[in-house]
Amino acid sequence: MNSMKTIIQILPSLEQSGGGVERGTLDIAKFLKEKGYRSIIVSSGGDMSEKYKHKGVEHFKIPLNKKGIINFFRARKHFMDLILQIEPDLIHIRSRWPAFCFNKIIKKLRIPLITTYHGAYSGNNNFFKRKYNGVMTEGDVIIAISDFIGTQIKKFFPEKAKKIKIVNRGIDTKYFDLKAITRTRKESFLNDISINEQKHIILLPGRLTEWKGQLVAIEAAKILSLNNPDFEFLMLIVGSEQNRKGYLKKIKKFIKKLDIGSHVLCLGNRTDMPSIYSTADVVISSSIEPEAFGRVSAEASAMGKPIIATDIGGSKDIVINKKTGWLIKENDPDILAMKIMDVVRLTQNQKDKIGNLARIRIKEKFEMVDMLKKETKIYENLIKSKSFNY
Repeated sequence: MNSMKTIIQILPSLEQSGGGVERGTLDIAKFLKEKGYRSIIVSSGGDMSEKYKHKGVEHFKIPLNKKGIINFFRARKHFMDLILQIEPDLIHIRSRWPAFCFNKIIKKLRIPLITTYHGAYSGNNNFFKRKYNGVMTEGDVIIAISDFIGTQIKKFFPEKAKKIKIVNRGIDTKYFDLKAITRTRKESFLNDISINEQKHIILLPGRLTEWKGQLVAIEAAKILSLNNPDFEFLMLIVGSEQNRKGYLKKIKKFIKKLDIGSHVLCLGNRTDMPSIYSTADVVISSSIEPEAFGRVSAEASAMGKPIIATDIGGSKDIVINKKTGWLIKENDPDILAMKIMDVVRLTQNQKDKIGNLARIRIKEKFEMVDMLKKETKIYENLIKSKSFNY
């Protein structure tokens, strides 16, 4: 239907160290271009802003990474100029600050608007915070990135229930595929961090932020080492600090305080995640607050790796307890340590069985291509159903 329709996606920035929002935006931008749309991203820039330029994805810069009243008016002025120049057929906003700045302009111009509710935004019991979170429910369609998020929106904004469409985030199962990892890639990572393959590797991927539960995992590592002195293991904490230098310091201090440095390694941000997953004996997602989607659980499952996740938020939609992985109580290092040991002691056959079922589930329910097709269909239907003029 597109006859070169123009779709704009808006988010604060496109930094490599970002999370699922940035990746999802780029994936859909590339897919739209391949389907013959004019595909535009608006952000304050970042090291991924040119990523698909060679594929024809355009990027326009508006300073959206800083809030405040002056930036609000500056961003709106930039945006208005841009809209009049581009005349988009649809706008998709993926974050609260751009939605707060631009929703009213988009509505006034009667341009179809989609908002994606990407997070389990906190503070809904506070009037002002709830008002701010509410800007993500002002789209003609509200995309919820998981069943869990859909439930959250209905709980706090019940009047918007009819507008919600669930589109699970997608995992590229060709990229996250154990069979695609060459021996060389695996060895190059192990050599890079200079460890031998005799050690059991417990992997904790995810941004360095307190609610992701890195401190709980470190405490579990201490318990593991005390209770199983002969157990040779290394816990790898992989993820970007995203300017949270204070929290990284806190992590390192905690490792020192528990005297567990020989068992825990902080590796910072890494690009080749599949090869890191391939070295893991167990992957953990120890979040102490609900994940909006549970990307680590999904990626580990796609890799056919045993995953232990906390029984809250998005991971509950991904992991079927004791069948494709394990769900445990959050914020409990004793239970986490015990479960790691249980999983490590399983036979290879048992691990493979769970890993295979986990991968099948991701391919059936959380495949990237399905997400891209669903989202594009929502765009097409909305453009079709809304006649508008500038």
